[in-house]
Amino acid sequence: MQNVDVLFLHGSPGAGKTTLARAVSEILRAAGLPHGVIDLDEISLVFPGQDHSFARANLKSIYPRYAAVPGLRLLLSGVIEDEKELALLREAVPGANLVVCELTAPEAILKQRVTAREPNEFWQEGLRRWVDVFHARTDLDKIRDFLVSTHDRSQEDSAREIIEKAGWLARRQ
Repeated sequence: MQNVDVLFLHGSPGAGKTTLARAVSEILRAAGLPHGVIDLDEISLVFPGQDHSFARANLKSIYPRYAAVPGLRLLLSGVIEDEKELALLREAVPGANLVVCELTAPEAILKQRVTAREPNEFWQEGLRRWVDVFHARTDLDKIRDFLVSTHDRSQEDSAREIIEKAGWLARRQ
């Protein structure tokens, strides 16, 4: 298994993690760079719901297949709960060069986004509460390596900033 550059898109609900993972993927595809995308929320969709360890266990089991691809850059998206979970995520991707990008926008904008995308008041209210919980955290600067705003700009501009800060176009293979 080789070292893989892994970029984790982390942030509040509504910050644009899934959307920007797709936008970054498209820029990398257009540049001809090998890459993969794993949404931790998607690989843990099970009813009844499981805890964070379920997504990490799934990531750990599929990561070696991704790591076997020469020159691969791997995008992960999800919410990192705390420093302990970040350490556990690092264990799930052994030998990876893991960098965390926190996506951000004003709290009111995040709440508008989750309200607009969710199908009913149950899910809307639940995610608005998670936005409050996320913004009350005091450890975010210990989790992220860099920050990118997703407010008042295009998806492509935010995606290009993410790629630039990660240095992914500078290191062509």
